[in-house]
Amino acid sequence: MARRNKATFRDGSYYRHVLVGKRTVKQGECAAIWTASGKRHVIEGPQRIRLWWSHVRFLNRSVADDHEYLVIKYRNGSKEHRRGPCAMFLDPCVHMSIESMTAYKLGANEALVVYRENGTDRDGEKPAVAATQAAVTSATGPTQESVVTSVGRRIIQGPAVYVPRHDEWVHSFSWHGTPRPGGKPGQGSKTGKPDDDKVPHAINFQVLRQQPDQMYCTVRDVRTKDDAQVAVHLMVFYELVDIERMLNGTNDPIGDFINAASADVMSFGAGNTYESLLESTEKLSDLASFPMVAARMASVGYKLLNVVYRGYSTSAFLQEMHDEAIAKRTKLRLQSATARVEQAEQSMLLKAKEERAEGERALEAAAAQHKLEVEAAELEQRRKDRDADHTQQMRHEREAAEARLQILVQQNDEELRRAASLKQLGVDLTKLLCVSADRQPSQHVRIDSATPTNVHLDVSK
Repeated sequence: MARRNKATFRDGSYYRHVLVGKRTVKQGECAAIWTASGKRHVIEGPQRIRLWWSHVRFLNRSVADDHEYLVIKYRNGSKEHRRGPCAMFLDPCVHMSIESMTAYKLGANEALVVYRENGTDRDGEKPAVAATQAAVTSATGPTQESVVTSVGRRIIQGPAVYVPRHDEWVHSFSWHGTPRPGGKPGQGSKTGKPDDDKVPHAINFQVLRQQPDQMYCTVRDVRTKDDAQVAVHLMVFYELVDIERMLNGTNDPIGDFINAASADVMSFGAGNTYESLLESTEKLSDLASFPMVAARMASVGYKLLNVVYRGYSTSAFLQEMHDEAIAKRTKLRLQSATARVEQAEQSMLLKAKEERAEGERALEAAAAQHKLEVEAAELEQRRKDRDADHTQQMRHEREAAEARLQILVQQNDEELRRAASLKQLGVDLTKLLCVSADRQPSQHVRIDSATPTNVHLDVSK
């Protein structure tokens, strides 16, 4: 038994030349065997085979999961896309290549532009007679036929997982952008970074984003009326609203936006001097200052949302002169402000002094007025107290007189009752009244003696 050394192919498979022997094709493997007559047999494991003057080639296996698909190219020129999950061995007599590709995963705000020949049916087979074929006779040589097939375009909107057919291809975009340091060509950024330079074909992609986006934009070599040169830094906010118009209107919208922004800023700078440009930079954040950008975006299916002015830069010499002028103006402004502050402080002190004097005078006047009001209130209160005392005294006298009168009435009533009682008893009321009305002695003298005594009373008048 003689064997040749093992040879390896580009697809990873390998073969051996076996004169006499046997081979084991394990489970999960596949081998193609050519006999001495040139016939091919495909053996899938697990099997054990005996060989005689044969070539054995173990085939490479390609696998696609749920979000992948296999791109199969046949030797007859046809092509097939097979959605995973699936697995397939590369048969060198049938296939040119088998490659596993990742399906397109689209988010909610993403889209894919897909092209397909209109001359293919649902299964991808071309009809026998295509209406779009045109025979073109060459001026030299035999007659040749040129086939022209129309192509249709459609937009796949996310969210979706999309696997293209074999007769479809996805539109690839190549736009302006900021190259990534150390990165591969086409892997740049649309947004970029401050004070960067956008270059053509810096970003290559296939999936479009339909959501608000922004990019840094620096417009250099802006000339003013007085021939000063500055660079204006902006941030542009925009949104893709019409993909069909974008595809029909431009090949590089970012480059168009940069050129339109440069034109607007150049026009703005040409209408101002260096000083007036610095004084009116707030207008660079107004959409009315960017008519070309807004018009260009509208013509290619975009919408200009906002433009933000982020500053400027100029040459070192001009910037130094400007800084010196700013320093002088700032110094004068500070001195003027200091003088104004001192004057304002003096005025404030004088005004405060006058206000204090006015306040003291107002307090004195208020105190005098309060004193007068207090005295008047005291006088009024004393008058009210005297009136209340007089009223109370009169009430007391009136009550006392009424009490005396009531007592006198009771006494008279009692005398009348007594007189009536005495009259009923037969008493002479006239004599009784006369006796009662006689003058009563002021003193009574009683003499007790056993013997007669002569007493002389001298009654002084």
